[in-house]
Amino acid sequence: MRIFPRIGRPSLKPVANRLRRLRRHLTVARVAVCIELVIFNGVLLFAFSGGRAAFIDSFGERSDLVVMILVVGLMAVLHAVVRRHLLPRIERYFSPVRYDERRILFDLGQEARRATDINHLFSLITGQIGEALHATDASLFVRDEATGDYVRRASSLPAAAQPPSNDSPGRDLADGEPGVVASEPSLRLAHDAFVVRRLRTLEQPMEIGPQDFEVWDRFLDSASTAQRITRQKEREALMRIKTRILMPIRSKEKLVGIMSLGECSARHEYDATDKEMLISVGSQLALVIENSRLTERMVADEKLRRELTLAAEVQRRLLPAQAPECAAVELAGFCRPARGVGGDYYDFFKLDNQQVGLAIADVAGKGIAAALQMSTVQATLRSLLSGAATHQSEASPALMVAMLNRLLLKSTGGANYVTFFYAEFDECARRLSYVNAGHNPPILFRTNGVEDFRELSCGGMFVGMFEHCGYEQEIVQMQPGDVLIGFTDGLSEAMNVKGEEFGEARIREALAMTAGQAINEIRDEIARRASNWCAGAPLHDDLTFIILKVK
Repeated sequence: MRIFPRIGRPSLKPVANRLRRLRRHLTVARVAVCIELVIFNGVLLFAFSGGRAAFIDSFGERSDLVVMILVVGLMAVLHAVVRRHLLPRIERYFSPVRYDERRILFDLGQEARRATDINHLFSLITGQIGEALHATDASLFVRDEATGDYVRRASSLPAAAQPPSNDSPGRDLADGEPGVVASEPSLRLAHDAFVVRRLRTLEQPMEIGPQDFEVWDRFLDSASTAQRITRQKEREALMRIKTRILMPIRSKEKLVGIMSLGECSARHEYDATDKEMLISVGSQLALVIENSRLTERMVADEKLRRELTLAAEVQRRLLPAQAPECAAVELAGFCRPARGVGGDYYDFFKLDNQQVGLAIADVAGKGIAAALQMSTVQATLRSLLSGAATHQSEASPALMVAMLNRLLLKSTGGANYVTFFYAEFDECARRLSYVNAGHNPPILFRTNGVEDFRELSCGGMFVGMFEHCGYEQEIVQMQPGDVLIGFTDGLSEAMNVKGEEFGEARIREALAMTAGQAINEIRDEIARRASNWCAGAPLHDDLTFIILKVK
């Protein structure tokens, strides 16, 4: 039996390989020259074929040569126009000029020098990268330390071309201004997003194509409600900026940021060279992000310092600038906050019927919160003493403190308490009526030939926490030369470098040694002794005291 030779199916693979090799040698300029040759041959064929050749010969023997010269001249003009004006635009569209990686890094350094703030710097960086890679959008996501999410801080798109946000419109920007989008909190990638988890384990850029979004759509159909909501937000964020490649930005094995590149405007995919450049820039961006965080912390600290300075100045103005002049008594006060602002308070009042009021208080806690409550105490007390709240011209100290307790409770909701001492001195009778609401008992030093110390502790519970509190008052007959000091625990508990407290014993000793001096000298000596005692040790609490001396 005769066997016929087997006929094999022709393979197209060698043809495809030849076409690929041929494509490597094709350039826009070469294609343009080929098109020009085709046009030139077509014009000649059209001119010298059929009845057109006889028509040209009717003008003379050399008319065909003249037509040839004219056609060549026109083609030369066309070639010049195409090469000078049209070809560069086509080359930029189909074959973009390759960037110089070193030049990009140098330009980033130059941009960093002329940046006015962190957001401006981020915008300049994204603009440089987007221009170098011909990306429709280059967006920089930076990790938010509070939430762990990655928030878009800048984009290479002009402000007018930014995708609209339904959640937060952000600030209005002029057309053409770089897209600083720090005020747009809606565009973010959650810390547990799919791409974020992937980027934490990758060193190379991550490509995202249309097929990936199709896979996500299929996943959303079968996912749980929580997963669907989370993944949908992630998908919408990436779709809005048309992400095609994500670059992880690492600092000490920690993902501090993400660079997103949109579609390439030159209609070509990002190649290995583009990714290598992104990796090189990524290390620089990690340093920029870390430095920006340090700068932002410094700016925040400076802002807080200025606010504390302003708050300290405001609080200082709430305290009496000087004690009132009285005929029968001298008054002086001292306050040194431990943290710029504090919760200690003292005040003096000139009342009717030749009476003088004095108060000292200590709000539980320290810092801004205590200072705010202290201002509430001051405003409430002054309102009560002016008669606006009580509608009584001569309310007793006990009734006044009871009403102060109720008003503070209403204004603060019982969130904090205040130890409070209030006294009224009758200049005519030289009598002191006082109420001590849980405060450190003031010390009364009397001579009468024999040194005697007495603590003023009559009163009741601290104010501002319980509504139904009763208070008692005591009347003390004062004599010329008697000295009264009221203080907060910041004075008695002031510690030295060994951890020892200043103590009430040293307060009494200083009071006994200075009782014969003028009121300001007594105040300055006690403050000097306390400062010397605390020298070299931090001040843990506000140091406040008031002094009353009977003339």
